[in-house]
Amino acid sequence: MIYGDRKLINEQLANLKPNRYSGPMNKSILILSALLIFVFVSSSSAFAQQKSPKPLGTFKDWQAYSWVENGKTLCYMLSRPNKSTPKGVNRDDIYLMVTYRPSSSSKEEVSHITGYSYMEKSTVDVLIGNRKFVLATNNDVAWVPEGESDAKLISAMRGGSKLVVKGKSTRGTLTTDSYSLQGFTAAHKQIRKSCT
Repeated sequence: MIYGDRKLINEQLANLKPNRYSGPMNKSILILSALLIFVFVSSSSAFAQQKSPKPLGTFKDWQAYSWVENGKTLCYMLSRPNKSTPKGVNRDDIYLMVTYRPSSSSKEEVSHITGYSYMEKSTVDVLIGNRKFVLATNNDVAWVPEGESDAKLISAMRGGSKLVVKGKSTRGTLTTDSYSLQGFTAAHKQIRKSCT
C-alpha cells in the first residue's frame, strides 16, 4: 500500500530534532523514521536496489527490520494503528516503533510518529489495559522522557493486547490511535535476537 511520496521524506529530514539525551529526541531515530516512511511509501524499484532495511519478518500486526547505521547494526519493529479518531483529520503517516541498539546506553527506545505536529510542550497518554504512561513530544514525535524507563513501557506492551495513544495537535484536536499488540512479543524477541 502506498501512503505518500518522496516529498514526505524530505519534509521529515528537514525537521530533524536534537539528540534525545541532550534535548528532546535522538536524531538517528528521526533519520531512521524518515527512511522507514520511505520504505512504506515508495514503490520505486530504484529504491529497492539501494541499500535498504532488511526485513526480519512479519509477526501478526508487527513488522521487524534490521538496519546498518554508522557501521553498526540496529533493529526495529513497527506497527500502524488499526483505528484512528476523529475521522477526516488531515494527518501524514502514523506508526509506533521500538528501536533496539545493543551498543547504545539506552538500548531500546519507543517512539510514536503521529502524522501532525503535537501542541507545543504537550504530553501524550499511552494506555495499555489499566496502565498509563506519559510520553514527551516534539513536533510529530512522542517518546519516553529522559529519566523514565522505556523498559517498563515495553514490558507492558509485551503483556498487553491493545495500546492506545492520545495526543493533541497544535490546532487543539485530540486524536486517539489504537494499536494491536498481537505479535509484539514475537517481533520484540526477533529484533533482540537479530541484533545481539
